[in-house]
Amino acid sequence: MNSWIAALCIAVPLLSLALIWKRQRHSVRRLAASALQLAIWVLVWALWQPPALLPAPQRATLQADLDAVAPTPASASRSLARPEVAQLERLALDTGLERDALRDLPPVRLEMARPAQTAPSDRSARWPRQLHLGEPLHIAVTGIEPGTRVSLEDPFGAVVDSADSTDGGSAQLRDTPKLAGRWLYRLRIDGAAGEARQPVPVTVHGAERPAVLLWLARADFESGALSRWLRQSGVRSQVITRLAPDVVRRQSYNGLEKVPDNPLDPDGPFDLLILDSHLWPQLSRAQRARLGEITAEKSLLWLVGADSPAGFLDYARTRGMALRAIAPVESGSPLPQPPQEVPPLLLTGYQPQRPQAGDITLHSRAGTAYWARSNGSLSEGFVLFDRSHRWLTTGHAAEFARLWKTLLDRQLAHRGGRAPLSLQNPLPRAGRRMTLCSPELDGSVQLTPLENRSSDEDSLNGVPAPNNADGNCYSYWPPRAGWYGLTGEGNAEAGRAFYIFAEQDWPRWQAHLASADSRQMATARLGPPSGSGDTRTPLPRPWIALALLLLLSLTWLLERRTLKS
Repeated sequence: MNSWIAALCIAVPLLSLALIWKRQRHSVRRLAASALQLAIWVLVWALWQPPALLPAPQRATLQADLDAVAPTPASASRSLARPEVAQLERLALDTGLERDALRDLPPVRLEMARPAQTAPSDRSARWPRQLHLGEPLHIAVTGIEPGTRVSLEDPFGAVVDSADSTDGGSAQLRDTPKLAGRWLYRLRIDGAAGEARQPVPVTVHGAERPAVLLWLARADFESGALSRWLRQSGVRSQVITRLAPDVVRRQSYNGLEKVPDNPLDPDGPFDLLILDSHLWPQLSRAQRARLGEITAEKSLLWLVGADSPAGFLDYARTRGMALRAIAPVESGSPLPQPPQEVPPLLLTGYQPQRPQAGDITLHSRAGTAYWARSNGSLSEGFVLFDRSHRWLTTGHAAEFARLWKTLLDRQLAHRGGRAPLSLQNPLPRAGRRMTLCSPELDGSVQLTPLENRSSDEDSLNGVPAPNNADGNCYSYWPPRAGWYGLTGEGNAEAGRAFYIFAEQDWPRWQAHLASADSRQMATARLGPPSGSGDTRTPLPRPWIALALLLLLSLTWLLERRTLKS
């Protein structure tokens, strides 16, 4: 359609000019008639595409501060959505706005009124929010003046660690919680501006004692060292060793009771089964078939020895984890930063044939020493090395324990079937939006205060938020600071706890997060183009139509006078 209009606006004026120059003999009349025809068709073209000739209207710039943002979802943008916001081209932010508030704004271009904050004002801290009993609590504080005294107070008010900040304005503090539960540590900062205390919440879970089955086809130095380590580590375990064709030894350690006669019973007490690959010919057909049921409910770890039976290799292939044979080769430790004098391990002769993205691996210098694949809450893995027992005989018992603990931790990482729950806010605060995401999260899960709860009406229902890679997302607006927990019948996420910070907590950290979010959003060029480009607006079409009507009227008058004459 556009091409037809352009062709019409070019062809018809040329035809009109040809007729004028043919009919008009007087040069002055010829030029006047030609100019009139050209003006008419220029206005026709302008009516189709109005030219930008008028100056653009002056648009205001609104200055907004962080404190102007209201906390509720509806009013988070209403405080800035005054009638003049619709006419804005730029929104100048003083200290910045958080990401949620920025998403609630009208589509305007953002501009930071202040330069980027320097490191001293970027006071923040990093610490693990979830711990297991016995794990140390490490706190890294940054953005403080060099030489500032920083102390860590436990939940009972006692100072458990203190340090002076380095020249870079950072400090490291630590403590080991002695009791399970929800604890609120406090960070005391004694600086030039006075004393400040900031909350450091931590949830300490009770120590978990998994049950492990170690079933060996034969006794050797490697299996003996692993069995002894299981007994000394305190893990509830049972070790079954075939000493002769009709002689089997069973040993239970660390209080394991009610062990079934059939070690491969899916209803057994074991969380992890460690099986020798040479055990395959000794398994009955029913036991081999039962392995599929076991891997649907428990974690399975195979000790792959040299010259593993063909039946086991076929089983690995059917599990989608085929192994290829290589020549046995010595290699160093697969763990980072091992002592140089640690004896080499022996890769027993098998390597992953087609590893997939997301597989769990430990690599040594000569190849893969451990290969596992996680399936939701479970994992099945292969130990592809031998001779770790030599670490014990050479005085490296700590490295031996570290190696096998790493493998067991990875195999039991998702024990309990609970999917990860992601908190999208680095510093959740009272009155602000808090978004949680998990594959198992649904609308039945409520956020309930765990302190000073007056009635069931205090429970908060989630508002669906856009889903992401972490799963289903729901937003909550906790009204006050303190501990909150997720509740909901039959939901796997019930029982999780979070701490909501008060508005006055970590003020510099809050300002830094808001500034970083605003600068990132400003870099994304939110809103219409700035005024630095086209500074004019098109002519109104009614004006062009009126001018065209006047010229057509003038042409009619001239032609009418010509006809009378």
